[in-house]
Amino acid sequence: MLAYESEAFLPVEVALHTQSLTTFQEELKYATLREALDLLPAVRGDALLRAALYKLRIARLHDRAVKL
Repeated sequence: MLAYESEAFLPVEVALHTQSLTTFQEELKYATLREALDLLPAVRGDALLRAALYKLRIARLHDRAVKL
């Protein structure tokens, strides 16, 4: 989750007042941010498990390639 799913605007979008900038709803964004922060421990746990599985796979591939 990139920066807690924050909406990012390019300087060009701000200067030109693009559609995404004009329809931006600040209160809705704060509600979404609060919800995302509530889910953060679960997201971190999932990321930790994925990293551990990745390291395990890499170790297995390495051990297969290394000859004693």
